[in-house]
Amino acid sequence: MAGVRATVVLPVVLPVWLLAGRAVRAATATAASLAHADGTTLLTIETRGAPGFSLFTLGAPPRVVIDLPGLAWSAGAPPPGAGLVRAVRVGLNRPGVTRVVLDLAQTVAVARADIARADRAASAHGTTLSIALVPAPESVFLRQVASSEPAAAASRPDAQRQDGAAAQRQRQRLPLVMLDPGHGGRDPGAIGRGRTQEKHVTLAAAVELRRLLERGGRVRVAMTRTRDVFVPLPERVRAAQRAGADLFVSLHADALDDRAVRGASVYTLSERASDPLAERVARNENGADRFAGPDFAGVSPEAARILIALVRRETLNGAARMARITVASLAQDLVMLPNSHRFAGFVVLKAPDVPSVLVEMGFLSNPSDEALLRQPEHRRVVAAAMARAIETWAGEAATLQASG
Repeated sequence: MAGVRATVVLPVVLPVWLLAGRAVRAATATAASLAHADGTTLLTIETRGAPGFSLFTLGAPPRVVIDLPGLAWSAGAPPPGAGLVRAVRVGLNRPGVTRVVLDLAQTVAVARADIARADRAASAHGTTLSIALVPAPESVFLRQVASSEPAAAASRPDAQRQDGAAAQRQRQRLPLVMLDPGHGGRDPGAIGRGRTQEKHVTLAAAVELRRLLERGGRVRVAMTRTRDVFVPLPERVRAAQRAGADLFVSLHADALDDRAVRGASVYTLSERASDPLAERVARNENGADRFAGPDFAGVSPEAARILIALVRRETLNGAARMARITVASLAQDLVMLPNSHRFAGFVVLKAPDVPSVLVEMGFLSNPSDEALLRQPEHRRVVAAAMARAIETWAGEAATLQASG
């Protein structure tokens, strides 16, 4: 195809009007098709004229909704369901606006939504609207619902107010924080000179942090482990995704050859470490899966690539915001490692749809840090600082969501 083409990736820019470079004018849908191949379901609508469209998602049950102002439907019966779409429905949403509803077989992400003018040799005025869907965790789909709901409410008729109320309740739910006590079971993690095991320190700190957060009542809390058991690194990530977590916080207390290094720090994801120390710490923590055995299957690289492309910016921005808040909160009460916000390729930070941070509470290889981390009172100080950070993050996230 030649001519004007516009493409959006969701959910960052929901809703979006794509007008093919001109004002919306009368248009007619002449054909529609739905096809599924290679894990992607593609809706195609051929039109005469240049329609605009807005797109949003609704939950309970999951649906993708496309509104087409100024479009007359002359494409006959909607195409039958295929792939990720159970059924397609078409109707007049309100005078002058045609609505296409995709009833979904599962939660999805909108990988592509674009409108392109047809080749002039084929049609003087035709355009093609294409909507591509790929499978996605519920957490991705729920974010699309939340970000699109304000615009959707403005175009929803009275008969669908119940859907809006359900989406409003869903949007206003307390954020879910997944706490991840590092290591566990047959993987002790770092071991200090005083024989302190990282797996015990991280679990004790996480349990105290959960207590403080639940008492505060501003977030919901889940944990990747609540006892001394081994949980493979990718399974920790999947636990956060399955739960629809809004934030993932992994707690650690590493050990290094240099006993002089001490202090707390916060890591966010980068495939390239910010410095040699960050690279060494990440290598130590990622090595935990040597305990997993040969039968553990990782996440599909193709699936990871698609999801990262969809939500990477939103996720990394949320993680960076949490890292900034956490460093500021910890610095009020703890000795901090210089350049306290660092970057490394930790496996547990690689959920493409959940903002994630890894907090090193100190180094068990340092005698002072180890002595402190053995003390319940010090762990309470760490947990209190983390609770402040998480509640501040939740408050900022709510403000950002409310402002659109």
